[in-house]
This record gives sequence, structure tokens and C-alpha cells, in this order.
Amino acid sequence: MTARAALHRGIARAWRATAWYVRGLTGESRYETYLAHERIEHPHRPPMQRTQFWREYHAWQDSHPQGRCC
Repeated sequence: MTARAALHRGIARAWRATAWYVRGLTGESRYETYLAHERIEHPHRPPMQRTQFWREYHAWQDSHPQGRCC
């Protein structure tokens, strides 16, 4: 492997790791976690669309306040 290819591979790996971290930090990965749960636990029913999931998620948070930053 050339030095240039190794550099590109390292940059790509760093970018994926940063994207993974930011998605977890912002909560973006919650929908994917929900989809995985639905596939395993409830394969007979269709999962909610992303917008419906977020609507219900925030409604639940509003009705069950917990300590959070915002």
C-alpha cells in the first residue's frame, strides 16, 4: 500500500468515526436503534416512519421529564 492510499484510508476511517460519534451525541442514531428493535421484537408490524418516530419520541419526553441539558 502506498503512503497516499494509507493516508486516504486513515482519513476515511477518522471521518466515519467522527460521524458515528456525532450521530450518537445528537441522538440521530435513536431511529436506527428503534428499527433494529422492531425487526427483532416485533417483526409482524411495520415500523413507524422517521417523522412519526421523532414526533412520538419528543411527545414522550415532554410527558416524562427527566434531567437533561435542554
